[in-house]
Amino acid sequence: MAGDSFNIGLSALVASKQALATTGHNIANVNTPGYSRQVVSFVARQPQFVGNGFAGKGVDVQAINRMANQFLTDQVRTSSANQAQADKTVELVDQVDKQIGAALIPDSLQSFFSAISDANNDPSTMATRQVAIESAHATITQFAAEENQLNGLSRNVNREIISSISQVNALTTAIAKVNNDIALGAGLASGQPANDLLDKRDQLLVDLSKLVSVQTQTRGDGMVNVLVGDGQLVVAGNNSESLQGTANVLDASRTEIAFKVGGALSQITAGISGGALGALITFRDHTLEPAHNAIGRLAATFAMEVNAQHRKGMDLNGTLGRDLFAVPPPVVKSPSTNAGTISVTFDSGNVGALTTTDYKLTNNGANFILARTDDGTSTTLSGAGPFNIDGMIISVTSAPAPGDQYLIQPTKTVPRGLTLLTTNPARLALALPVQTLRATANVGSATISRGQILDEANPALLTTTQVVFNNPPTTYQINGVGPTLPYTSGGDIDVNGWRVQINGQPVTGDSFTVRSNFGGKGDNTNGLALAQLQNKTVLTGGTASLQDAYGMITGQVGADASQAHISSQALATLTANASAARDTLSGVNLDEEAANLLRYQQAFQAAAQVIKAADTTFQALINATRG
Repeated sequence: MAGDSFNIGLSALVASKQALATTGHNIANVNTPGYSRQVVSFVARQPQFVGNGFAGKGVDVQAINRMANQFLTDQVRTSSANQAQADKTVELVDQVDKQIGAALIPDSLQSFFSAISDANNDPSTMATRQVAIESAHATITQFAAEENQLNGLSRNVNREIISSISQVNALTTAIAKVNNDIALGAGLASGQPANDLLDKRDQLLVDLSKLVSVQTQTRGDGMVNVLVGDGQLVVAGNNSESLQGTANVLDASRTEIAFKVGGALSQITAGISGGALGALITFRDHTLEPAHNAIGRLAATFAMEVNAQHRKGMDLNGTLGRDLFAVPPPVVKSPSTNAGTISVTFDSGNVGALTTTDYKLTNNGANFILARTDDGTSTTLSGAGPFNIDGMIISVTSAPAPGDQYLIQPTKTVPRGLTLLTTNPARLALALPVQTLRATANVGSATISRGQILDEANPALLTTTQVVFNNPPTTYQINGVGPTLPYTSGGDIDVNGWRVQINGQPVTGDSFTVRSNFGGKGDNTNGLALAQLQNKTVLTGGTASLQDAYGMITGQVGADASQAHISSQALATLTANASAARDTLSGVNLDEEAANLLRYQQAFQAAAQVIKAADTTFQALINATRG
């Protein structure tokens, strides 16, 4: 009987000791991230039949249970991925928002047009002309500086993508190792899970989800498979596969995410979402690249519009205006495996059709397919070309082969390539190339308007030309010869690349002259037209001015920043709620553990007293048998 009491007390002592150790383990890990408190469960030993009933034999530790719920754990992981993506987005978009908002491009544009207006006040003054030339140079310099800063952000994004990939690979390797340890531990413990290893794996998965959204599959051996993106298996049991950072096949400046499938690398960037890595991809594709292209479009439109108007003028030397800026053509990138080549130029007559996206052009054997990179919408280009589309002219310069592909970047690199073609203020073409005169001998009341240049390249543009009215003066002839043309007061008269209107009632023999404006140093007609470009609605299909377009850029980036902040705050609350729900079940409560510590300590002491009592009884029994 004493032996039974001794064994019962010993079992209680061992069980209480294990409970004390488990409580101490909980207290020790109160600040360990991802730790789930553990609880000892007891079970009475199988009783023994003693003739008149069953006698108890003590207690055993049935299991050390991990207080965790997979649903709550998954909620923490999902919310952590979303919050990490939102927080990273805030960090990235704020950089662009501050940069775009602080840029001096609007001020530079304003200064340029103000300088043109000042020069118009006295077109013969070299000082104000010089200021206009310097303002032109300052404007394109500011465009280049803005592009350079955006390029710096692009490089930083590439570096962060590579860094994030390295972190992902380190975590998937660690998860595979813990998987292996969990399977081995379950084998040693007859299927009982290794609680601390499960916590470690869950925390690794949370850390991984902060980089990229993950999906898990629980296996029968206790291990988990981990998938990212569109289902790429990065952890399969105790094996892991690495993501890789590679250069885009069409644009080496763009880092992509690749995964080895069947021994070959496959690009999976488009499938990556969630976490910091998903934020980097989304930010690059939906905020940075559009802003980059929008700045380039603004620079290209400004330069081409100024050039187009400047060519319609005449400088102080009596020379027709030339381009004020050199505008680089759209960039075309292609792999060396292409059989054919293309060239792309701006459609200067359709500048308003330029967009803020890049394009991927692919030959399918029958036609070219032009796809926007921002939303994937595509257009089929049939025939041999050239193809006029979205403010571009695409020409096939050598025969393509099926599968040939090209990346077209219409505006992204324009700012860095803009150059001022003259530093001579006398070359500023503020005057109109032609002047109009009413003959002093005219009797009628008709007057002639200023000229308007339709085709500055017309070789007869500056040829002296007369409009002579016939008898009756309802018709006229050019230079008094040739076909008789009907006269309508205020109607357009287009000759030699210019246009005028004659208003009023002429009489027979009245004539009007259009001739070269050589020597018209005080004329500012074309300068006024240049100044009016500031408010001309030419962008976005003729609905926005240059200043409007920049406002649209800042507005879009600002909206992205505002939305990012709202999402970050909302998701922080969701993550806190998910963590609180998990901690309610799994977190260590020091007050509760202190109570358990006291309870198990008392149980341990009581068990020791049982053993002591059994020992005393046993000794008394021995002494009695000796007597």
